[in-house]
Amino acid sequence: MLGIALLFGLLSWIGYMAVEPYARRSWPKLMISWQRLLNGSFRDPLVGRDVLVGAFAGSVASAVLMAGNERWGVSPWFHVAPYFGEGLGPSAAFITLQLSSSCYWALIYLAILSIMAGILRRRWLGLAVTGLVMVMLYSPVSLVDFGLAVLFALIFLGVLTRIGLVAVASFVLVWQTLATSPPLTMSQWYAGRATLALLVPLFLLLVGFYVSLGGQPMFGSALKAE
Repeated sequence: MLGIALLFGLLSWIGYMAVEPYARRSWPKLMISWQRLLNGSFRDPLVGRDVLVGAFAGSVASAVLMAGNERWGVSPWFHVAPYFGEGLGPSAAFITLQLSSSCYWALIYLAILSIMAGILRRRWLGLAVTGLVMVMLYSPVSLVDFGLAVLFALIFLGVLTRIGLVAVASFVLVWQTLATSPPLTMSQWYAGRATLALLVPLFLLLVGFYVSLGGQPMFGSALKAE
């Protein structure tokens, strides 16, 4: 098992080193907070801002798409992960696993975006092709499902191109956790596991907000005496 993990780590590093020059050439601002995070600057205000924005956008996108699923029954988008049926321990472990998965998908789409922009010589064409890949990946089965897939791609690419790689990784972490968790029905036996999943966006929002302040008081001067 350790060998498998090391193999995927090696492949990820090779892929990152191959794509990184193209990403810097086409989208240089997207990787600023990512590089600061890799350098260990976990309390950098820019990192906190990107985590905050990504978590907020992921929460909004999840709420909109879940509402669409509830209203029109677009079921292929949401499947409860079997780990949530095995107890709080496996549920927490599965949520933790989403950390690596979110980074993986963020890097994959940055690679697609950078390569397509380089091949087509136009950033907007690279964006269009990447969005098309995302929509096709989700295999919409109806017109409503297609519209939701387009909406998701627009939000995702907006976060990626306007904020950066850390923000879109935070976005994917929230999205994958909420999309695979059971519904929050307090009368059911799985209510605790659904609540555990809801703590992910809440935690990211609070941590992102606190770090983005850069050491400033959380409530500014509102609590200071006149």
